[in-house]
Amino acid sequence: MRFVISPAELLSTFGLTGVVYFPRYESPDNQLDTRTAVFLSQVGLPHDETFKSKASVGQEESILLSEWFTPEDGTLSEECHSWLVLGYFAASVIALDPHTGKVYAFGEGEPLNAYTQLHRDVESLVHALNLFKKFDEQERDDQADIDEQVEHLRARIHAFDATPFEDDQPQWNLILDEVIEGIR
Repeated sequence: MRFVISPAELLSTFGLTGVVYFPRYESPDNQLDTRTAVFLSQVGLPHDETFKSKASVGQEESILLSEWFTPEDGTLSEECHSWLVLGYFAASVIALDPHTGKVYAFGEGEPLNAYTQLHRDVESLVHALNLFKKFDEQERDDQADIDEQVEHLRARIHAFDATPFEDDQPQWNLILDEVIEGIR
């Protein structure tokens, strides 16, 4: 399978300790769709200050989303019970629907039924994280128009997957707004 981002490119951007790989195994309870399983085992998932992979968060915790929340957190929709936790991003728990490959965000402090689709698949999430990391680390001169640069990044993410910017207050807009404020 070919992906928009190669394992070498992800390693180049995040470094040896900044990429987490997930073993591909065959078992009756393995629910991941094939493309997602291959991507996670061959390309991997970034891990840095922006996106914290579940693989680094305490292995004693379950990866099942249904086991992450308590009754005090609210009621998790029935369709979400088989979803898997990928990690944390922008004050959100990021989950994967293993049957469809879609990636969802559960905002901190938000009702559990207020989750939003963040990306169409893991490949899109990783592609966006890779573009963001490169953007965040680039040197900027004082004359550069940061708003224009952010719009260019937003357009590059949107060109591969429009999903991240379909919501009124998408996670990506929050992150990009924080970057703009930090640079000014």
